[in-house]
Amino acid sequence: MRVIAALLTLSFLAIAIWLGQGLWQQLLQPEAGAVQLAAVRATGVTDQEEVVLPARRWPALFGTPKVVEPQPPQPPQVVQEPQPPAPPMPPIESLGYRLKGVVRNGSADWALVTHPTGDIILRIGDSLGESGLKVEAIDAEGLWLNRGGERVLLGFETQSQ
Repeated sequence: MRVIAALLTLSFLAIAIWLGQGLWQQLLQPEAGAVQLAAVRATGVTDQEEVVLPARRWPALFGTPKVVEPQPPQPPQVVQEPQPPAPPMPPIESLGYRLKGVVRNGSADWALVTHPTGDIILRIGDSLGESGLKVEAIDAEGLWLNRGGERVLLGFETQSQ
């Protein structure tokens, strides 16, 4: 049994050497292939012209490298300095508006507001003069106004005794 294993090993080794030697000779003589290729491809090629074979190009095993293009420098970012908070808005009463009364009729509500320039009747959605105040709701407490996203109440005057 050992003799058969030794014979097989030697025969496979001889075959591998023989095939390796043929490959080595093929790599050393690329011109022999060029002559046969030139004879088959070009019939009008004269002896003075040389046939140039393209260089061997092996496929990339791990992909192709990515070329990183240089980016232009970014301009510096402008940093805004923190601003102090806005001063609080004055109370609505300081603008001269006073709530005189509220009228309710089913689903409709009105508010009667007085000002030194005259009296105003307001409904929900109306604007209060030039001040940019908008009426949001009218209830028993008074008139709710929207002033720049802030909800404020213009209530009834309390009388002190």
